[in-house]
Amino acid sequence: MSNELLKYVGSQIKMFRKIKKLTIDDLAKMIGKSKSTVSKYESGEIAIDIATLYDIASALNTSMVILTDYQ
Repeated sequence: MSNELLKYVGSQIKMFRKIKKLTIDDLAKMIGKSKSTVSKYESGEIAIDIATLYDIASALNTSMVILTDYQ
């Protein structure tokens, strides 16, 4: 994934997490990852594998398409 795409997906995750009034810790527990890892996903520092992206989308009650709809 390009840096721009990583940052975009991360910003989408953060936006949906805040809409759901979840903390980074809440989301991390829901998907079985550390707070540090979720923080890095949101900032675009690290790439997200497809299975984890699916877990995040499910936890946020949205779709992978919405999280990755980068143009």
